[in-house]
Amino acid sequence: MRPIEDLLAAANDKENSKLMRVAGLIARYGLVIVLVWFGAMKFTYDEVHRISLFVTNSPLMSWVYRIMSIDTFGKVLGIIELITAALLAAKPWFPKASIAGSLLAVIFFVGTVSFMCTTPGVGEASAGGFPVLSSKGEFLMKDISSLGLSIWTLADALDETRRRALRAPRSRLASPR
Repeated sequence: MRPIEDLLAAANDKENSKLMRVAGLIARYGLVIVLVWFGAMKFTYDEVHRISLFVTNSPLMSWVYRIMSIDTFGKVLGIIELITAALLAAKPWFPKASIAGSLLAVIFFVGTVSFMCTTPGVGEASAGGFPVLSSKGEFLMKDISSLGLSIWTLADALDETRRRALRAPRSRLASPR
């Protein structure tokens, strides 16, 4: 067999199916860990003040500091991240809840990825600026992959919801008497 045919044959193999399940678990629960960790960090002084630069410079989010303090916003954001993580983690039992968590994660990471365009100093000035990233840019760069994972968890939860709907017994229509 040729190398491409070998890969295609392996794609139908049971071992590949196991690998995909393991990869899916690592992807989903890796994202859950990231959200729990960063969500919990939003309850610390250092973290909420570190993200305030991103929020202040964002046309989508700068308004929040007019209605609440940096610390309060950090706590609200932390609670939302922790809820999002719990909803994502619930997929084996409640895939519809995981759909909601995935949507929240997509919204969250679209927002943080947008900071790459709105935050001053994302490019390293001493190296000539963008595309060389500063520590701020490096911090935000991870959110591109987190956005991709969030979209994948959404697709995965939607697929599981559809599978369950197809397996569910159909209720019989009552015949008129």
